[in-house]
Amino acid sequence: MTDSKYIRQARMGDVGSIYEAIRENPEELLPRSYQDVFAHFDRFYVYDDGGIRGVISWQALPLINLENPDHCLEIISFSVRKQDQGQGIGELLLAHMVELIKAMAPDRIIVLTFHPEFFAKYGFTETSKEKLHQKIHVGCLNCVKHKSPLTCPEVAMELVV
Repeated sequence: MTDSKYIRQARMGDVGSIYEAIRENPEELLPRSYQDVFAHFDRFYVYDDGGIRGVISWQALPLINLENPDHCLEIISFSVRKQDQGQGIGELLLAHMVELIKAMAPDRIIVLTFHPEFFAKYGFTETSKEKLHQKIHVGCLNCVKHKSPLTCPEVAMELVV
């Protein structure tokens, strides 16, 4: 049975398990190098009940327009191990992360996903990728999976905070 008491901030020793959890779902997640996970381990939260069964992280997106700033945080590297999917781990991790991010007082939280119905349960609504200038600038332009951010099949979703 899943329980939120098993969610905690990642530790340095978790990097290998986080790296493997992300790599286990390559069709849904962009890969991250081991060194990138290590450099940002403090932004990860894990579901650990004797073994890491799920991971989630966040990143701040740059301010493109300083005159009218859009304080936007993105949920990234959200993965539940294949054998542990469907047990509520993802729901617990997402709820925990949304609360943590809300405490940082962004204008909105974004996510790119193949499962919009999952995020809709938590108040996220679909938005146009054309409105995500920061995300496109930070990650999408260097994506090796798709020729253009606008042809990527992931659905852009946001939660206005």
